[in-house]
Amino acid sequence: MKSKHLLLAGLITTLVLAVWSAPLAGQQGEPQVRLRLRERISDLYLLRLTRALDLTEEQTAKIYPLLNKAEKLKASLQRQMGLDLRDLRAELAETRPGDEAVAGLADRIRQARRAIRQKDEEVEAVLDSVLTPVQRARYLVFTVDFLRSVGENVNRARAARGLTKRTP
Repeated sequence: MKSKHLLLAGLITTLVLAVWSAPLAGQQGEPQVRLRLRERISDLYLLRLTRALDLTEEQTAKIYPLLNKAEKLKASLQRQMGLDLRDLRAELAETRPGDEAVAGLADRIRQARRAIRQKDEEVEAVLDSVLTPVQRARYLVFTVDFLRSVGENVNRARAARGLTKRTP
């Protein structure tokens, strides 16, 4: 049961980071800006996670490299999946979408989603072995709170940008 909660938290993290970082980055334009933004959020996440879970040095040494590597892989998969989704939408918008093109893109998207879930399960297994039961529970609460906070900040930033663009 706890394992499912950790997996759910990991999936939510992945989805939220993918969903809100892409539009923000699109507004900012350059891929390097998107990458820096994602890195800053990842750094903030790790710093706050360390505090919230009161990680030991040993735990930190095991968790940080794992989370960094997993995040980089998932970011790469999400980028490709986003491109594939864009292409799939374009193909479906055609008067006569090509069956092979649609099937190929849909298959690549499913494979990326599976790979992300698999990485989340690997991370979850390590967290289960490294964290205490109390830390695992704190991890669940922390992840939900962090994502909610980030989402609220993104919405505020978007609203501020919208107001800024309207004024001459």
